[in-house]
Amino acid sequence: MQRKISALVEVDLDGRYVRVSVTGALTRANQQALHPVLRRARATLPAATVSVDLTCVHELEPAAADLLRRAVEHDEDLPEEVEILVPEAEPAEPAAAALDARRRMRASILHRRRAGLPVPPPGSQLHAAS
Repeated sequence: MQRKISALVEVDLDGRYVRVSVTGALTRANQQALHPVLRRARATLPAATVSVDLTCVHELEPAAADLLRRAVEHDEDLPEEVEILVPEAEPAEPAAAALDARRRMRASILHRRRAGLPVPPPGSQLHAAS
């Protein structure tokens, strides 16, 4: 079975932030597919801060994140305005479901903040995600 990744590119309305959200299984082989995506984001919006969010990747080979980081550092088209967010150590199964809910909630809040929309108080959402 081939392990695949999926990348969702989000651009804020002002064009100051580009977020590449990656899901699936990031391996040494398929991390190269992100390089042209990052180059295109930098070429399209050169003043934007680009972040690669690997926190929702289900399977992450440590070498893959290192290779991606090295490629970004050595690529002349990808200056220091690219940040790579890697997940912390994965929790056990029940905790992983709660963590996924929290990640979705956090992504929704960040999206609303960047879009300038009001953010609802965390009370009920936080308890529902726990």
